Amino acid sequence: MSNLEQEKDAAVQQVRCIECLAKVQVRKSAWEQTSVQWNDEALDLCRERPARSTGNLPRDQFVGCETLRAAVRDETVQGNLKLADQAAIS
Repeated sequence: MSNLEQEKDAAVQQVRCIECLAKVQVRKSAWEQTSVQWNDEALDLCRERPARSTGNLPRDQFVGCETLRAAVRDETVQGNLKLADQAAIS
C-alpha cells in the first residue's frame, strides 16, 4: 500500500448515529466537505431512510440522514473526527 493510500485510509473514521446506532465510514476532507460511506447494515438500520424514500429504488433516492449529519458535526466540533490532513499528520 502506498503512503497516499495509507493516508487516505487513516482519514476514514467510523461514526455512529445517535438515533438508530447505524455505523458509517466518514472522511472529512475539510470543514466544508464530508464523505460518508454507507453499507447495507447502516442503510437497513437508518430510521430516516424509509421516511424519505420514494419510487421503486429507495436506496437510490436516499440522500442522507439528518440525525447522522448532526452526529458527524458533533464529533468534528468535539475533536473526535479529524480532518483528513490532520489524520495524515498524526
